[in-house]
Amino acid sequence: MKILFGVQTEGNGHITQAIAVKQYLKQNGYDVSKAFAASKKRGLSKYFTDEFDIVTYEGFDFVFDNVGRVIIWKTLLKNTLELPRLILSFIKICNVIKKEKPDAIFNYYEPLVGLTSLFFRNIKYVSFGHQYAMDSSIYPRINGYPVQKLFLRIINKITSLRAKIVALSYYEFNDEEMIVSPPMLRSESYSVSDKKEDFVLVYLMNEDMLPQLFSEAKKYPDIKIECFTKLTKQHDELPNVKLYNLDGKLFQEKMKVCKTVICSGGFETSAEAIYQKKPLLMIPMPNHYEQRANCEDAYLSSFAIYADKIDLSKIPKYQMGNTKWFDTHQYVLQRVLYYLCK
Repeated sequence: MKILFGVQTEGNGHITQAIAVKQYLKQNGYDVSKAFAASKKRGLSKYFTDEFDIVTYEGFDFVFDNVGRVIIWKTLLKNTLELPRLILSFIKICNVIKKEKPDAIFNYYEPLVGLTSLFFRNIKYVSFGHQYAMDSSIYPRINGYPVQKLFLRIINKITSLRAKIVALSYYEFNDEEMIVSPPMLRSESYSVSDKKEDFVLVYLMNEDMLPQLFSEAKKYPDIKIECFTKLTKQHDELPNVKLYNLDGKLFQEKMKVCKTVICSGGFETSAEAIYQKKPLLMIPMPNHYEQRANCEDAYLSSFAIYADKIDLSKIPKYQMGNTKWFDTHQYVLQRVLYYLCK
């Protein structure tokens, strides 16, 4: 069976999910060749490009301000003005699908790939994303963000047209409309190390958050910090701060031995920390409903503390984890493959 992937590359969460599922499929003899991904000004993560033969195109883009806040009106305006570009990209994707003739397409929240399901009725689609869990009645309700909530509902629908939905969640719940799944982590993330080192591991989705980190590091010079982000410029490092460009393999190694974790409000990095039972402080990107909701969900489930800004004084002392649920990921993938074979 031949399977193509569509991967949304804003941040690294969907990339991590795609790599994890690809590893499982390859182990079970499936043909996983190409992945569709929108090109980014800062480039695609190397650990993603190393895993897939990637078909790139000009895709949907978010617009951020200089401190990492999502600017909704500019995002909508930019993509509306660039609609002809998006149409050309859609045609490119469809042409590749016609040539490749896949049996199924696994979509990781990529809108243009989701829309192709309207034109390829003979192909089965499976859509993975923690965003789908937000449609469940069990998910915590967050006040405000009316435009972003509407936008999320629209993207949820566009990315999952005609698809079997796999909703990723920190915890198990029942929903007849979708397959509820634990986080899909890369195989290396399921091993735990007895070795512990005295440093705080930090992942920042946006490089513009580094000044916050440096300000806190100056207050606590005895706390050692190792930070991963997508670096595009030089930064003056502090004695207690070590910076790394994004490196999936090295980050996993650091995750296993670190003392605690600070990350943005993304789903995958927080899920890795939960599995490793690392004390977790989450910092949602400003004006970002999805990340704020993830943080509230993790907090209410006692997996994390969250704050509006990086604050080393708020790092929790412990974190209980949820390995029993997380370890059922292969069972969920077996359900997905059963669906494909029906």
